[in-house]
Amino acid sequence: MPTHLDAPFRIIIWTVDELAAFLLPFILLFFMMNAPIVAVVVGVAMVIGLRKLKGEEGHYFLAHLAYWYLPPLIRYRVTPPSHIRFLLG
Repeated sequence: MPTHLDAPFRIIIWTVDELAAFLLPFILLFFMMNAPIVAVVVGVAMVIGLRKLKGEEGHYFLAHLAYWYLPPLIRYRVTPPSHIRFLLG
């Protein structure tokens, strides 16, 4: 039973987007350039930067920014496209 209903899904201590922000530079630097210490430092710095970017806004803040300001990456069936600002009138 989750403590809070709106709590994000976590893998060990990180949310999915924080884990991706750690793993992407870690895999690139560790396996491509054989630099394990630099890979860990850059990965942790990316996670800290992502947490500061999200701030107090919540874990869906970046998804909402992407919906409003980027081209449509995901098409929703119910939600209208973000470029339609006025639905009636």
